[in-house]
Amino acid sequence: MSRGKWVKRSAWINSSQADAVAGYYVQGHSVTETAEHFGVSKAQVNNLAKARGLTNGRKFLFSRVEDQKKEAERKLAEHITTIGFEYVGGYTDKDGKAIIECHQCGTRFERTASFLRKGNVVCPECQRRERQKRNDEKKRLAAQQAEVHKMEREWYKVTHPPKPKNSYAEQHEAFLNREGICEICGKPYTVRDYVKSCGLKFARDSGVCSKECRDIKSRESVRESHKGRRDNHRHRARKYGSEYDSSVTLKKLIKRDGMRCAICGGMCDWGDRSWSKYTGPLYPSIDHIIPMAKGGPHTWDNVQVAHMICNSEKGDKIEGVAI
Repeated sequence: MSRGKWVKRSAWINSSQADAVAGYYVQGHSVTETAEHFGVSKAQVNNLAKARGLTNGRKFLFSRVEDQKKEAERKLAEHITTIGFEYVGGYTDKDGKAIIECHQCGTRFERTASFLRKGNVVCPECQRRERQKRNDEKKRLAAQQAEVHKMEREWYKVTHPPKPKNSYAEQHEAFLNREGICEICGKPYTVRDYVKSCGLKFARDSGVCSKECRDIKSRESVRESHKGRRDNHRHRARKYGSEYDSSVTLKKLIKRDGMRCAICGGMCDWGDRSWSKYTGPLYPSIDHIIPMAKGGPHTWDNVQVAHMICNSEKGDKIEGVAI
């Protein structure tokens, strides 16, 4: 059991005078008025109201609040009328929203009471119609201006006939429209189609119709270049009366001796194309130990691998060559 102070219920709270005080208080009188009327203290009236759960003061305050709310709603309605709208309802307090109606279009919308008193109230429907009206006017003026510009262009075309193209432009246009037959696939094409397919900056005619056919032609050209070198060796052997072995090729020679240059000792590079699309200074080549110009044969015992640059610098010399 708790040790709190035990308060004995006052006998006055259950007396007949307390009943009269409670009835007077419930009728709407304040604590001060009740105490003065019966000649008791305010504390007695407050304790009596607390003990019996009386709420007479709240009822009186609620009626006052309701009156204040109605007065605020009336003033707000008058203000709304002065700014060109009509108050419909919905007001609860200064932070709540109220429903108003536009006098021009009859649209109803909500705004807070504080904004209605101080803000610039605009009807959203009237605002939308005004904006639509401005946009329609802008479109009408733009269409009218476009029609004027069109008439001006047509008049300019009539009064200023087009100038003839210069000779270079005519030649270039004729070159782009030149027709041909592709050397690879046999399809008809124009130079314009070939330039567009390859994405070239400058127009040229390579005898093919597209980038794919160009790559095929390039690979065939490389093979033809190696074939030309073999034919060159055969031609030189006939020219100098030397022995010629047709089985001697660059690939077979590299397979036998490797990719190391017999002149400088460096490694050859198949991918070197710095001189042209066929060869470069480090590209491998067939070097004759005794040059064919000096009577050397084109046979397996007289050939070795060498850089293209080393073979070119050696020429037809014999001395100082590694064997």
